[in-house]
Amino acid sequence: MRHDHKALFGGQMKKKRKHLFSIIYIGITIVVVGLIAIFNQNIEEVFSAIASFSVWWLVACIGVLLLYWLTDALLLHDITSYMYKREPFLRSLKVGIIGLYYGAITPFATGGQPMQVVYMRRNNIPVGTATCIVCIKFVVYELSLCAMFIASMAVRGSYYYANYNEVFWFATLGFVFNLIAVFAIILTIINKKLVLRTGEALIRLLSRARIIKNDDNTLVSFSKTIDDYHTAAAYISRYKLRAIGSFFISVFNLAFFFAIPYFIYLAFGNRLYSLIDILTLQALAYLAVSFFPTPGSAGAAEGGFLLFFGPVFGKAVYIAMLIWRFFTYYLMLIVGSLLVVLEELFSLRRRRRETLFNDIEES
Repeated sequence: MRHDHKALFGGQMKKKRKHLFSIIYIGITIVVVGLIAIFNQNIEEVFSAIASFSVWWLVACIGVLLLYWLTDALLLHDITSYMYKREPFLRSLKVGIIGLYYGAITPFATGGQPMQVVYMRRNNIPVGTATCIVCIKFVVYELSLCAMFIASMAVRGSYYYANYNEVFWFATLGFVFNLIAVFAIILTIINKKLVLRTGEALIRLLSRARIIKNDDNTLVSFSKTIDDYHTAAAYISRYKLRAIGSFFISVFNLAFFFAIPYFIYLAFGNRLYSLIDILTLQALAYLAVSFFPTPGSAGAAEGGFLLFFGPVFGKAVYIAMLIWRFFTYYLMLIVGSLLVVLEELFSLRRRRRETLFNDIEES
């Protein structure tokens, strides 16, 4: 019993250290990005960039950001309704924002899904069902992201290839990584054993190269993940029409997120590029940095914005990047952290009430 307690305590301390590292890394990134923005421009250029700036367009940014959070919650709410039962929408909104928050502070957004399962379990959704729900949500997200890339290439691909070659190939590389994830999920339906054997061989190879320290735990985790996605894929094939509806919700969800730079662009008084131009460019930029293993793609996201949107914003690109990053990332950290703290306080109060009630019953 004492050994189990020590193991649990050690696991909690390890998680806390990881979160602390993420927060420190994010803090350093904020400082570095701010300093770069300040020292890469002279004061005259800054004033010139903000001379025609209209704060009212930032209200539109808040509007599409709220729509992004709401459609993310709607996607979770929709999948939960056909995988389990219809839950109150506010619960889905809470779990959705908490998932976005933990995804923002962990590399590859790996912390989002497990924490959503934890909070869904608090809403009395069985762990197995909750795991399937978040897996289906991830599959739908990957498919919609790939669809957005294909649509962006169909609309503006030739233009970016001819005029912004680096942008084109960075985005294509990101698309390939996401496409591999989609094919791996599809392969779990067709030949689950092949995926397991291939994954096990790769893990053993990485273990010999000392990249992976505990290969046995990694193998168990990998096997469970494949089982989860195999089950999720089976449910998607069973609820085809509902899954298609979830896919379109996810497409709108991404479109709202990708529209944020457009309203920042309008805030600077610019009108040359259309909404479609900015949407497609943001979709490509998003894919280009999605495979960077830093919390919230910190560092890569800022660099990607400067690379992709430099020609669009011109001298105002650094200021635009700071505004964009605030709306798409830092505001999520603020709102998410407040929600997590409030949820933990309410959860603690509920547990105390339950304990008091049980004590009264026993006496």
